[in-house]
Amino acid sequence: MIAVRPATLSDAEAVRQIGLTTWPVAYAGLVPDEFITDGLAKWWSPEAVERGITNGITLVATDGTQVVGMVGLGKQDDFWVMWKLYVLPTHQKAGAGKALLNAAIAALPDGTPELLLNVLVTNEKAIAFYRSRGFGTPRRTPDRDLGEDVTWMSLDLNR
Repeated sequence: MIAVRPATLSDAEAVRQIGLTTWPVAYAGLVPDEFITDGLAKWWSPEAVERGITNGITLVATDGTQVVGMVGLGKQDDFWVMWKLYVLPTHQKAGAGKALLNAAIAALPDGTPELLLNVLVTNEKAIAFYRSRGFGTPRRTPDRDLGEDVTWMSLDLNR
């Protein structure tokens, strides 16, 4: 049974291990190895993980014995953005991703009109997951150039 709860600083190393384990698998063949190495150093360092837990909304999924997934949300301009949603490869397709996404939406402040995320345009698996959950093309986005390899997706929360 998957349970989702807010992360605490005592979860920081488990959250970091989610990233260190999932990133190489999720992005293999989609991006150069250097992108993965740089991303792990930048976004999954102990300091970055602790900053996310302290300054944003970070939730963890557990299977009763260990942390098996995480989701991280934060503000960009006046938008709420889901920056990370990762589940250990051994626990994918068992409902953890869906549970994390549902909990992330529930954790947003009342009245939040939409949730944004960015995704590699070549990451068909992730895009299919988000489209199946109602994400589509956003009407507007933060003032942040993602380049040609990444696109924004949004979920309308005013339904």
